[in-house]
Amino acid sequence: MPIRSLAFSQDSTKLLTGSDDGHIKLFDVAAGTLLATMSGHTSWVLAVAFSPDGEHFASSSCDNSVKVWEISTKQCIHTFIEHTDQVWGVRYNKDGTRLISVSDDGCLNVYSIPV
Repeated sequence: MPIRSLAFSQDSTKLLTGSDDGHIKLFDVAAGTLLATMSGHTSWVLAVAFSPDGEHFASSSCDNSVKVWEISTKQCIHTFIEHTDQVWGVRYNKDGTRLISVSDDGCLNVYSIPV
């Protein structure tokens, strides 16, 4: 399955990938091992981003949603559904208090974190 997005953690020890099958994979970079496969999106995962503290990450998808995940549990802890079209990008601000998403609906959404 094609990988659409990837992101390193701030300390470069972990790698996230998002792919067309709707799955997100978390890898240990040094060991070269797969730590987890997470699912929750119903379509292609278009973007992934680690939070600055490395405790969470965000993902966005063709299913019009933005999800926030907890690394320790590998679970989605919140889903934003404000967009009306596919969401191409997600990024945290420097201190991790905001998450920004951009979509084909022409909107740039800013979310307060934690949720």
